Amino acid sequence: MRMSIGRKVLLSGIVVVMPLALVAIATSGPASASTKFSGNAPGTVSCTSITGKVSFKPPLKLTTGGTTIKAKGAFSGCHGTNPAVSITSGKFKAAITGGATQGCAGLASGTSSETFTVKWKGDYNGTKAKFTASTIVVKGSTIVTNGASDEGFELPNPSHEPGGTTVTGSFAATSSSESYAYTTETASAFSAACGSGIHSVDLGSGSLNGA
Repeated sequence: MRMSIGRKVLLSGIVVVMPLALVAIATSGPASASTKFSGNAPGTVSCTSITGKVSFKPPLKLTTGGTTIKAKGAFSGCHGTNPAVSITSGKFKAAITGGATQGCAGLASGTSSETFTVKWKGDYNGTKAKFTASTIVVKGSTIVTNGASDEGFELPNPSHEPGGTTVTGSFAATSSSESYAYTTETASAFSAACGSGIHSVDLGSGSLNGA
């Protein structure tokens, strides 16, 4: 018959005193094989795809509107420079200031500043991680057109290079690389829509290029 009383064990009538450290080892179980990473993702990141929407309030017209510009969407096809980091997705929100207070004409001349907040999902050394969000401050943008004639944005404005992008949080760095976000509207369609007013445009392609 076996009974435990406190830190003593009665075994066949013999009292055995177990050292406290041995009791702790016996009852604690095996240590966790891995620990979930939480914090800033190291290295830098680049993504091959951007989708989302840019909205204008009041509606963007030829020479008025667009006082408030916001964007939201997602990055995909992302790869970090640190081999321990694997990114599955990144969702962003952005506030854009300056340049559009004079409508489409102002937007064409370039914005002054854009701040993105990006929430990343992914793994660190093969284990699901909780990465700190990135805050990306871009020194403006300018209007560009891709090979499919889609209107888009080049970030930062080339006039503010080098070092036109600063990232804090995950993937912290100062970058001189250009990123692009293209709408699903051709340049001619975008210009024509300015006449009646643009409430929002969809982003269908682009790339985020890290340092």
